[in-house]
Amino acid sequence: MNMSERQYELKRQDAAAIASAVYSAGSTAPDSGYHRNRNLHDQVSQHATARPEAIAVDFGEDRLTYAELDRLSSHLASELIALGVVKGDVVGLLLPRSLETIVAKLAILKAGAAYAPFDPAYPAEHLRYMADDCRPKLILTNGKEASAFQEIAPAHEVVDLGLLLARSAKRPIADLPRVEGGDPAYIMYTSGSTGRPKGVIIPHRGVARLVRDQNYISFLPQDAVLHTATISFDAATFEIWGALLNGCKLVGIGDGTLSLDRIADVIGRKKVTVMLLTTGLFHLLVDYRRDGFPSLRHVLFGGEVASADHARRFLRANPTCLLTNAYGPTEVTVMASAYAIPRDHVGDEIPIGHSIAHSKVHILDEELRELPPGTEGQLAVSGDGLAIGYLNRQELTNERFVTIRTAGGSPTRCYLTGDLAVMDADGLLHFHGRRDRQIKIDGKRIELDEIETALRRDERLADAVVVCRQTEVSKQIIAYLKPRLPADAKSETFPGMVLSTLRTILPKHMIPSRAIVLEQFPMNRAGKIDRSKLPAPPAEMAPEQITPAEGTQALLRGIWERVLGRPGIGLDQNFFDLGGTSLQLMRVHSALEEAAGRQVDVVTVFQHPTIRALAAHLDDAGPAEQMATAVRSRAELRKRNMAHFRRSAS
Repeated sequence: MNMSERQYELKRQDAAAIASAVYSAGSTAPDSGYHRNRNLHDQVSQHATARPEAIAVDFGEDRLTYAELDRLSSHLASELIALGVVKGDVVGLLLPRSLETIVAKLAILKAGAAYAPFDPAYPAEHLRYMADDCRPKLILTNGKEASAFQEIAPAHEVVDLGLLLARSAKRPIADLPRVEGGDPAYIMYTSGSTGRPKGVIIPHRGVARLVRDQNYISFLPQDAVLHTATISFDAATFEIWGALLNGCKLVGIGDGTLSLDRIADVIGRKKVTVMLLTTGLFHLLVDYRRDGFPSLRHVLFGGEVASADHARRFLRANPTCLLTNAYGPTEVTVMASAYAIPRDHVGDEIPIGHSIAHSKVHILDEELRELPPGTEGQLAVSGDGLAIGYLNRQELTNERFVTIRTAGGSPTRCYLTGDLAVMDADGLLHFHGRRDRQIKIDGKRIELDEIETALRRDERLADAVVVCRQTEVSKQIIAYLKPRLPADAKSETFPGMVLSTLRTILPKHMIPSRAIVLEQFPMNRAGKIDRSKLPAPPAEMAPEQITPAEGTQALLRGIWERVLGRPGIGLDQNFFDLGGTSLQLMRVHSALEEAAGRQVDVVTVFQHPTIRALAAHLDDAGPAEQMATAVRSRAELRKRNMAHFRRSAS
């Protein structure tokens, strides 16, 4: 056991004593243990009873105590029941991070339903498919999105959450259904190799086991847990329920585009102590925020292979903070293993750790037999974190959730991750890549087969192949297109037209950064496409075609070329069309502020995705002030609405 692991164990042993000291005289500290048959909302209610005035949720200037959160969510749950929601139903959420969203999640669980979060940034066809797949009784959204989504999914009832909250304030609290640990809590959609996203059904116990009575973290009542993940990304599960099931304060950054300055400001002002970031965002924070964060006591990151250099730099700047590399797919409720990175870590590899409590990891051969230590095989996970299965996909559920016989001979239900790993004699896991064509970019799971399937539905194509190429600074998805008509093979506009259609089908993070037309694909002796012989992407522009730039345009071009890892970017090329991700644009924003020596509104960087447009905007900063004013106005409106709701419901 290394120093960091000993620190974890000491904190775990001390947590109960610390919790008892925090709770007021005469009150009883809630049981901090893990009970697999208990639901999530009853555990939150325990904290509302023990510490009613403790802050549960903090978004900007708006806050809810545990008593308020418990009461308001019960009112909303009663309203949902009055609208016909019964135990076992699904309620969709097309909402940003917000205080109201937290109330809605808790209310849905109290009504006996499961919530299905959708990302408003997804294209219409993607959202329509998910809604038709999970068939929600209601879809809760805000006024801005309600009418648009009603057009996308006319068969589903879309309700404005703000209006529902106001109406529910006067409704008496109904008798709520009995909910147990094995009942569904949420459905999270992930990329699917068949060309359609698949819904993963997670039970209450999967969430509780993630953050209660754990061996990799000890939540303390005085902790402030940062919430930056979109609600359709399962990192939000750790953030929200890690805080609320342990009596901590959830510190959220509301809707609007994240920036490093905004994250750092909230960490400092709100004295955040615990946070989970994607590996990419963690690396970005280390690169551009070189000063330490005194309030942080535990930082976790995961989703992609970690950089040991970034980990060492973070630990040098934050010597009292624990740092953990976390591993786990959506199907095992966020996390399966964790590694406490020691301050004297050497080498370039960071292991993915030991199994977390209430779960177990296994290394299997092709016959699903456990392999001895030191042997590479497929990583499988068992225990209470396992999903119930895939929604409406029984065949896939049977394929990925299997029963194995462990070394002791007992049958055990496992999830086959598709990841290759080696386990040391002491149970330490080392990640060795994938068995299939799944990749991760910015922590988001992407099935290359799903992109290929979507492309092959395009009637203009005879075939399509998608690969991922690793550059020095990023991963790039490249599409190779074989047109049906010979004339299209010579058309300069054909690749862009195909990708434009694809953007109406798939989320931004799944759109290839380049599309290359080939009249024939290279084949191997077996008559299959030889992906290893596909040509590398050629330079998009000859040097004489690149428009000269100076001043702000030249500054931006240099930053874009470094971040995207490609030279010769045109002044009117869209950042996202070039394969740029939101995380990479955050890197652009941070580099821009550093180079320009002044603050730049991150929203305007997202709103001006070409070099020419962004440079023109930066040279005339007026609109930035208008945008900041609009953001503040929206925040004030939400604050007034929630204040009115609290007064009405009290």
